[in-house]
Amino acid sequence: MDKISGVHTASTLYHKLATQILEDIDADKLKVGDKLPSINQACKLYNISRDTVLAAYKMLQDKQIAISIPGKGFFVNKKRSIDSLRVFILFDAMNQYKETLYRSLTDSLGEQYEITIAFHYYNTKLFDNLVSNAIGHFDYYIIMPHFSCDVSKTLDMIPAEQLLLLDAFPQGYSANCSAVYQDFQNDSYEGLKSLYHKLVRYEALHIIYNDRFQYMPEGYKIGAYRFAGEFGYRVTIEPGFDIRDIERGHCYMAVSERDLASFIKQAKEYGFSIGEDVGLMSLDDTPLKEVLIGGVTTLTTDFSLMGEQAAKLIRNKEHQRIANPWRLHDRGSL
Repeated sequence: MDKISGVHTASTLYHKLATQILEDIDADKLKVGDKLPSINQACKLYNISRDTVLAAYKMLQDKQIAISIPGKGFFVNKKRSIDSLRVFILFDAMNQYKETLYRSLTDSLGEQYEITIAFHYYNTKLFDNLVSNAIGHFDYYIIMPHFSCDVSKTLDMIPAEQLLLLDAFPQGYSANCSAVYQDFQNDSYEGLKSLYHKLVRYEALHIIYNDRFQYMPEGYKIGAYRFAGEFGYRVTIEPGFDIRDIERGHCYMAVSERDLASFIKQAKEYGFSIGEDVGLMSLDDTPLKEVLIGGVTTLTTDFSLMGEQAAKLIRNKEHQRIANPWRLHDRGSL
């Protein structure tokens, strides 16, 4: 086995050792039935602690790649194939566009990958527990870090070479991991700019969402305010907006489908014609928004492509950061 170097934390070190052994098995440097170095031999060979070696060997045992024979040591139990690769996916919550993303991701990976999915629902304690419990049991970790607070300590538990961030970059995290993400600041600015000729029909644009159950990236806010400043157009961002306060002659961007449905219901009660008396648009396109009230205008990223890109990085073992493109679906609600 090759020397292990460039490792700075115990967590990364035992993953590095386990990965090296797996690569040696794939390359036939180690064959089924071969004995692995003893704990003491591995400690001396790699200049690492006994606990680190034990953690690496336990990881291989959990995958059934290695077995322990009492009194004799650790042995290669089977040759790893692509079928044994396990992927942990951690989303914030499931909704229509996440379903599109999930299906694209898993379909693009194929049946040979074993998928486990969990949801953190914007709960930092739950997020920490889910990541902590997953460490050491998967080959790749695909994490959607939709938080407005710093969760970098939790993400630091995952070796950067096994981590792929999906959709967003969390504040405070600096490790060099892979990612397929939205450039929220640029996307919101460019998207709103492309709709300026329609937005000027209205006195202001109100971006409304429930800040308790909906993630709103800071970058998106910055991009929206940049648009407002450059074009001299009033934009307000209103968490916890009371839907009864909608006004004729104003435009609204409903972030969640719940807010979207509430807006349509309230506009109907007030006798407002959507697209004439009030403007309506939304983030994150879904099949429902395509047909609802004849079609809702959306600014969105391409979630199907995001899933394909993430799967490609994992399949090809590529280390990249890819900004996913945004899309405008201009329908009759503005």
